[in-house]
Amino acid sequence: MESFTSLSGYGFDSNGSFLRLDHHLSGTINRELFYPIGKSFTLKRELGRYCTGQFDLKTLENDVCPNASELLSPKANVCFDCFDFIGFNPAFYHLEQHQISPQQRAYNQTEHIVYLAYFASGLIKVGISSNERKEHRWKEQGARFIAHIFTVPNAYEARHIEEKISSRLNLPEVVLGRKKRALLNVKLDFALATSEFLSLMNQIDTLLPTNANRERIFDMEKFYNPTGIDLMSTIIDVSDHADGKISGKCFGLYGDIVLFENGGQQFMCSLKKLISYKVTFSEGEEKVDFEPQQISLF
Repeated sequence: MESFTSLSGYGFDSNGSFLRLDHHLSGTINRELFYPIGKSFTLKRELGRYCTGQFDLKTLENDVCPNASELLSPKANVCFDCFDFIGFNPAFYHLEQHQISPQQRAYNQTEHIVYLAYFASGLIKVGISSNERKEHRWKEQGARFIAHIFTVPNAYEARHIEEKISSRLNLPEVVLGRKKRALLNVKLDFALATSEFLSLMNQIDTLLPTNANRERIFDMEKFYNPTGIDLMSTIIDVSDHADGKISGKCFGLYGDIVLFENGGQQFMCSLKKLISYKVTFSEGEEKVDFEPQQISLF
C-alpha cells in the first residue's frame, strides 16, 4: 500500500518550534516532530488532504487520527470522529449550555487568562486562553510581545472581560495572517511596546473593578527567531504561491509563519496554507525562483 506524508500542524515545546509530519502506511500513522530551526529542508504541497488528528481538552495533548481519514470537505481540517472527540467551539459564549460538549464544559471551568498581544505599534489585540495552555497560545499566533493582564476562575469570566475591553477600547480580537506577515520585518522596540501596553492598561482600569496586572509583560522574539537574524525589506511571501513549496534553511517560526533563506534571499510562508495536505518532505534544499519584492500592507 502507498506510503505518504501529510502536514498535520505545528507546535512548540521545551526543544523549540516543530512541524508535525504524519507518515501514513496501511491505514496507520506514525507522527514525527521535525524541529526546523537551523535546518535545510524542502516541503511541497501535493493533492489530497487528511485529518490532522485529535486534541484532548482534558490532557491538552494532541494525537493522530485513529482512522487516518482522508478529508472531503475543503473547509474542515479534521474528520467528523476527531471533531466529535475534540468537542471545542471557540464561540461557546453564543451557545446554550446543552449545546456545548461535556468536555468543553469542563474545560471552560478551568482557570483562564486575559492577555494583550502586540504585533506592531498601534496593533494590539485582546485575547483569552486557558491558564495552562497560555504560552502555547501566545506562540501559535506569533504574538511579538505579550501582556498577561488578568487571571480568572473560568472561561466565561475571561470572555466577559475580553468582550468589554474589545468593544469599549476598539481593540481587535483577531489579527489576520496577511497583516501579520506584512508587519513581520518591522523592527519592534520592547520599551515602546511596554509603554503602549501600560497606556492601554490605564484605560482598562477604568472599565473593570480590578486593575490589570502590570508585572507580566513578555518579549517573545527570541523564541521565534533564536539567532536574531534581521528580516530583509525584500523578504518574499510565498504563502499564496501556487507551488505550495518551502525550500531552504529555516531561521525562524513566528506562529504559523515559517522563515527560510535560499540563495541569499529570504522567504516566508504561512503553514496554514499547507496544513492537512499530503506533502513531499526531504532534508536539503532546492532552487527557488522568485524576484525580490518589498512586502506591503496594501
